[in-house]
Amino acid sequence: MKLQRAHIPAVLWTIFIASSCLLPAAAFRSFSFDTLIELDKLVHFTLYAVFILFWALAIRDITLKQKLLLLFVGIAYGILIEVLQSSMSLGRSYDIGDIVANTTGCILGVLLITLAQRSMPLLKKYLPFLNKLY
Repeated sequence: MKLQRAHIPAVLWTIFIASSCLLPAAAFRSFSFDTLIELDKLVHFTLYAVFILFWALAIRDITLKQKLLLLFVGIAYGILIEVLQSSMSLGRSYDIGDIVANTTGCILGVLLITLAQRSMPLLKKYLPFLNKLY
C-alpha cells in the first residue's frame, strides 16, 4: 500500500493516541466529575471514533469487509494500549472501562463512515485544505 497524503492524519492520530495514552500518570492532573460519564471515558470514546474515521477516509472507497477489519484493528489497538499501560512503569493502569469506551468509539466511528464520506464534498467546499488530503 502506497502512503498517500490522506494517510497523514490517520498516522498522526494513531501516534497521538499511543503517545498520550502512554505518558506517565504524573503528566495529568487528576480530575473528578460527579456525572454519569467521566471525562476520561469521553476522551477515549472520541479518540477512537476519530481514529476509525481518519483511517476510513484514508482508504477512500471502503468496503464492508474493510470496515469490519478496521473495527477489529481499532479495538485491538485500544486493548494493546491498555495492556502497555499496565505493563510499563508509567503510573498508569489497565482499565476495562477504557476498553469499553474505546470499543464504543470504534463502533460509532464505523457507523459514521458513510456519513463522513458523503459530507466530504461539502467539507471540501468550506475547508479547501482538505482537497490536498482527500
